[in-house]
Amino acid sequence: MDVMGLFSGLTQGFSAYKAAVETLDEAKISAATNELTVQLAQVGAHVFAMHEKATQAADREATALARIRDLEEQVRELEKRNRDFSRYDLVEDYPGTFTLRIKEVARNGEPLHYLCPSCRDNKAVKSILQFQDSKKRLAGCPACKTQYRFQDEPARKPRPPLTTVGSMRR
Repeated sequence: MDVMGLFSGLTQGFSAYKAAVETLDEAKISAATNELTVQLAQVGAHVFAMHEKATQAADREATALARIRDLEEQVRELEKRNRDFSRYDLVEDYPGTFTLRIKEVARNGEPLHYLCPSCRDNKAVKSILQFQDSKKRLAGCPACKTQYRFQDEPARKPRPPLTTVGSMRR
C-alpha cells in the first residue's frame, strides 16, 4: 500500500469514527469494538501458532545438528579404524589358518604381530594374538578365545614298551 492509500484509509477510518461518535450510536460503537476484539484475538492466536512452529523448527534444527555432529564423529572414528586395519594383511601362515599380520612397511618399530580376524570383523576390535609357547605353534585370541595354529606339532617318539612285573629283575 502506498502512502496516499494509507492516508486515505486513515482519513476514512477517522471520518467513520467521528460519524459514529457524533451520532452517539452505542450499538454501532459496541459492534465495531466487538469486531475489533475478535480480529485482535485471531491475530494473537495466529502469532502464538507461528511462535510455536518456530520453536518446534528450532528444536528440530538443534536435534539435527546434534545428530550430524554424532555422525561426523562416527565417520572420523570409522576412518581412523579403517586406516589402522589397513596396516594388516590377511595371511595363511598355516594351511587353513587365516590371521591378520602387520605389514612390514607399517610396523613403525612395532614387533611383528597378528590380529584375530574374527574379532576385527565381528566386533571391530583389535585383538592381538598371544602365542602359547616359545616355539610359536599355537596362538590364542584373548578376546574371543579362538585358537590359531601356526606350526605342526613335532613328531612324538614312540614310547618304549611297558615291562611286566614278572620280567623285571631283582
